[in-house]
Amino acid sequence: MILAIIKCYLALFVAVGTGSLLVFLVGLYFIFRKPVTQSVVKSVSQPLTDFSAIAGDDIITTQLDLARAYIETDKKSLAYNILQSVLLHGTAQQKHEAKQLMQSI
Repeated sequence: MILAIIKCYLALFVAVGTGSLLVFLVGLYFIFRKPVTQSVVKSVSQPLTDFSAIAGDDIITTQLDLARAYIETDKKSLAYNILQSVLLHGTAQQKHEAKQLMQSI
């Protein structure tokens, strides 16, 4: 009896199983893929320099704070890149502070 049912509906079982497997695999793809956005591509290609969203009025001071945080977390190459930017664009006091931070690296 069961064998007869399987023979009659074998094509249906295979089609439903294959369709379910396909939907499952497509779902896994969309769950685990990592979309590449413009901001990710930008951050990989060049150092982070746009702090206007979090900095308020004084971007250079925010960069100095970020460089200190990078130094504390042993990300010294990132801190060095930011400090170079401060040396180019900062005030005399900010440049002095950046030089001191660079010496501590």
